[in-house]
Amino acid sequence: MGCGGMMKTWQRAGVIGLTLVTAIGSVASVAAPDATMPGNAVDIKGRELFQNWSCGACHLMKDAGGTGRAGPSLDTGSRSVKFIASRIANGQGAMPPFSGSLTDEEIDILAHYIAAHDDAG
Repeated sequence: MGCGGMMKTWQRAGVIGLTLVTAIGSVASVAAPDATMPGNAVDIKGRELFQNWSCGACHLMKDAGGTGRAGPSLDTGSRSVKFIASRIANGQGAMPPFSGSLTDEEIDILAHYIAAHDDAG
C-alpha cells in the first residue's frame, strides 16, 4: 500500500472515530436533564433549540441572543419547568403550540434551559 492509500485509511478511521464520538455525545447530552450547571450538555442543547426554533424572535433572552419583545421576557420571572414545558407544548394566546414539532424530550430540555436562565434560575 502506497503512501496515498495509507493516508486514505487514516482519514476513514478519523471520520469513523469522529462519528462515534458525536453519536455517543448526542446520547449523553439528553440522558439526564440537569440545567443547574452552566455549560452542561442540557444547557448547550437548550440554547441550540431556542436559537434553531427562533424563540428569540418573540422572546428576550440574553443568554441565547433573543431580542424579541412580542412575548414575555425570559430573563425575568420565576416560572417552573412544568409551567414552561406546558406553555411550549400547548401554546397560549399568540404563542403557537410546539407539541407536534418538538419531541417531549426537546420540550423538557428547552424548559429546563429557560428556567435556569431567568432571574430566579
